[in-house]
Amino acid sequence: MLFKYLPPSRIDVIKNRKLRFSSPKALNDPYEERFKLGNTEWEVGGVASKDELMKFVSLSRNPLNLLMWSHYTDSHQGYVVGFNRADPYFIGAETVRYRHLRSNFNGELLTPDKLKRFNVKETLKKFVLEKAIDWSYEEEERLFLQDVPQSITEVGVDNWGESILLNDFPAKSVACVYLGVSSSPQLKEEVICTLKQYEHEIPLYQLKMSKTMFALEASRVL
Repeated sequence: MLFKYLPPSRIDVIKNRKLRFSSPKALNDPYEERFKLGNTEWEVGGVASKDELMKFVSLSRNPLNLLMWSHYTDSHQGYVVGFNRADPYFIGAETVRYRHLRSNFNGELLTPDKLKRFNVKETLKKFVLEKAIDWSYEEEERLFLQDVPQSITEVGVDNWGESILLNDFPAKSVACVYLGVSSSPQLKEEVICTLKQYEHEIPLYQLKMSKTMFALEASRVL
């Protein structure tokens, strides 16, 4: 299963059944938008036209990570959606590799002309699937927009001038939902009402703090 951590303000994800696919520039790691080819540093936007830029959604293999809940759900106030990884929509998600050293395509000095010999999308994908070892706690999988059926809604422009793209995901792919330990009764009620609109049963879990470990425990509430 793959999980998306969300703040309470993003209840629209399960209501409208749309996920945001972002470019590396919009993420919180400065290395996301930079990579090495030969002896040269490149920016993703410098070697690909706008329609070639890597757009992806970040997912995790772990729904109970304390740091992830703190960083991505507004301090445990939000929720996590679990998706069936075997669903055709999500089956193409790719595992992020965590490393101490940055990868390099090869040792030569590459020019824009030489770059034309390479498959730009696949070359860029290789680099955006690598992150510093510091991020390994995220257990991240990335699902690329180019690898899923596209039914895109553009809802504006972000702070970097990139289009904010939402793409439909199939309702049947939703497998479960977790509510954070600090989630409000209002969010719980809204999530329950939303899940009842789906045609299949979706388990809902409430998280609580373990009394014996620094860990989260889940109890089914729906």
